[in-house]
Amino acid sequence: MLKDALITQLTLTGVLTSFLYYLGVRSLDIYLSLYTIIYLASMLLAEPIPRRVRFIHNVISIALVAVFTYFAALRIMAILGVSL
Repeated sequence: MLKDALITQLTLTGVLTSFLYYLGVRSLDIYLSLYTIIYLASMLLAEPIPRRVRFIHNVISIALVAVFTYFAALRIMAILGVSL
């Protein structure tokens, strides 16, 4: 199951990177946010995760969601015109 999740992640990440590069996106926050969504979606499909891998997955997920939330908050604040 984890092998399938890894293949899915690599494929989607490659396609996404190529597409965003083609569109001219150079913003790191866009890449990280979309990679986070790909990681979480592919790991949901990889259930059940072995016990020893689950802890690492949880730590990575928490870190990625925190980064995603930070960048989303910055984008929302920019749209609303709020400055830090």
